[in-house]
Amino acid sequence: MKKIPWLKKSIGLLAATVLSVPLITTPASAYYGKAEISPAVTNLTTKSWVTFQAGNGDAGLAFDQDESTYWDAHSLSGSEENWLQVDLGGTYKGLRMVEVVFPSKNGKYKYTLEGSQDGENWFTLSDHASDPVLGGEDVLIQDKPAVRFIKATLLGVSDGAIPGITEIRANNYALKDHFSVGADISWDTGFLDRIHTTQNNTDAPSSDGRMISTMQETSMSEVRFRIWNDPRNEGDGQPVGFSDGSMNPEDTLNKSLYSKSLGMKVGLDFHYSDSWADPGKQIKPLAWKDLEFEELVKAIHDFTYKVTDDHVKAGAAPEFIQVGNEIINGTLWGNEKTATGSYPNYAKNDSSYFGKPGGELLWEYWNSEDPSEQAKYDAAWDRFTAIIDAGLRAVKEASPNSKTKIHVIVDANRLAKTQEFWRQLTTRLKNDYDNNFDIMSISYYPQWHGTMSDLGNYLHAFASEFPEYELAVSETSHFATPNSGPATGYPFTIQGQADFMKDVIRTCNDTINNSCKTMLVWEPVIWQSMFTRIGTSQYWQANDSTRVFTAAFSEFIQKNNEYLATTLYSEPRLPEKIEVLDVKNNRLKEAAVTWDSIPETAYSKLGSFTVNGTSEYGKVTAHVAVTIDVSVLEDLTKGFIETKDLSGPLVPQLTNALKQANHHDEKGSAKVASHFIKKYIASLQKNANEKHLSSEAQNTLIEHAELLLETWNR
Repeated sequence: MKKIPWLKKSIGLLAATVLSVPLITTPASAYYGKAEISPAVTNLTTKSWVTFQAGNGDAGLAFDQDESTYWDAHSLSGSEENWLQVDLGGTYKGLRMVEVVFPSKNGKYKYTLEGSQDGENWFTLSDHASDPVLGGEDVLIQDKPAVRFIKATLLGVSDGAIPGITEIRANNYALKDHFSVGADISWDTGFLDRIHTTQNNTDAPSSDGRMISTMQETSMSEVRFRIWNDPRNEGDGQPVGFSDGSMNPEDTLNKSLYSKSLGMKVGLDFHYSDSWADPGKQIKPLAWKDLEFEELVKAIHDFTYKVTDDHVKAGAAPEFIQVGNEIINGTLWGNEKTATGSYPNYAKNDSSYFGKPGGELLWEYWNSEDPSEQAKYDAAWDRFTAIIDAGLRAVKEASPNSKTKIHVIVDANRLAKTQEFWRQLTTRLKNDYDNNFDIMSISYYPQWHGTMSDLGNYLHAFASEFPEYELAVSETSHFATPNSGPATGYPFTIQGQADFMKDVIRTCNDTINNSCKTMLVWEPVIWQSMFTRIGTSQYWQANDSTRVFTAAFSEFIQKNNEYLATTLYSEPRLPEKIEVLDVKNNRLKEAAVTWDSIPETAYSKLGSFTVNGTSEYGKVTAHVAVTIDVSVLEDLTKGFIETKDLSGPLVPQLTNALKQANHHDEKGSAKVASHFIKKYIASLQKNANEKHLSSEAQNTLIEHAELLLETWNR
């Protein structure tokens, strides 16, 4: 007797997995070092603020990131209850794909998928009420408004399929139209002796070698410049030149004009000091230190107005203007309390800097039950608010179209303090001055301000309590060189730098209502640099991590998954192309896919397996269900006839039984089809037919027929 080479004797109900080599993104050789950077995308159902509900059952099982669990619809007798819904907590414009996975990979599911902004008015994302899907689908969202609620309603399943949903993933993408990336590059004119480039040679720079133009070349679109009143040395208080001297108003205007010529947006950052201003030091400029408070407020207004007006008249109107720098503890400190001594040396040695009232906030009296201390707390807020109002008014008078920004920090575990800051400032500005600002912003440095998860929680808290304000991360950075400081959760490598920047972009982008619209890197060419010096030359080459400012944003979004079925022993026909959304043009197109080879063992047992593929837009996974139907028995029967293992009058008995079984199966009557498969088995078991049937053929055909019956009866 001849052996049948295509016949596999182990028919288990196991799943197989086909592995492939991961897709490697090779960076352009022009950048220094290497980093793998993929678009920033988040499954929003993983966020802590997302909630779920269902008409019946446990909705959370469809959002637990575990494909071994599923939301159980129990039955479809009352389909009006067979729905589940996710509330993302706010709207998302970057939600461009929803993945839906069903419990039975070989099951056909009728369902609808809808989106909504308010939970009452719904629009269709996917309609399979009549045309069922197999196993799951990726839904590309095109021509739809921002989404907050997603609702899936299960309408019907094929025989044997589990009624339910395994997972729903709501994928939020970083899109350039919704988010800007920029940097504070105030030292641009302070280091003109350095040549910055994105090329890997020192023959000529990629542009003119300036910091600003090189960062613009990496796709940064926004630049911020800090302004010191009259730049002075922190040590002795003497006027400075070189790098720190470039923070004066005149030099800032020149940098702004240059940036505008490159098509970049310009922002101004008033420190209201002659040197660095941050949470630990907010020192008055020398020219203002002896002013009475009312005179100080006027000086702030006039200085802010003049610098802003000079920009507008020169044709460099700012996109935004920041009134103060990291002012969580106030600004322009005065005689509000005993000096701590943690100031620049020139202020430590000159008590006149603290001789008159200023704008320091007295946090030590926050929530005090002592009436006198509470009065001091309130008075400090009154003075601080007057200072901020003066700056904001000056901006609006000089440049009405510029957005106004307030910039603070959130120390690790100190979110409540920053929330109190926003509540006090916004309330007092509105009530006392009929004034307001546009952007709430923070710095984020992980060594001081917590984890990336903390950053997401900060932004969510602000967006939830203050929905009328735009949000921004106004400073962030990460080292790319070893042994660069305390642990941050990211390695001090070029890859670590890229991963960090991408995650900040992702975290901002995942804030509800697309509230966070900007990320600014702090001095990416000087401090925690994104450049590497080439030998001992004056050339500084952009790290490969700077590609994040392009690579983190999606221009094309392709479906990640294809679901299909094949019958036992039949190699699946994988799709040659996969659907892709062209984000810029909001059009769907197709991309060719190259698939890994599939070993025969993968489709020689019931269950499911995956095949990995790639297109020019990334990875694709085909989820293949291996099923059994009458055609498998027909092919096996035909094969044994050809090898003479099956002959005589038994042949028409078996082929007629299979013909009838197939007819009734196609009509949807599994019960009648089962009757003919049982007749098929009975014919194989008759002693009279032994002479027309080899033992191998008998055992194999009975085994597969019983397997088919078992499948139908599930």
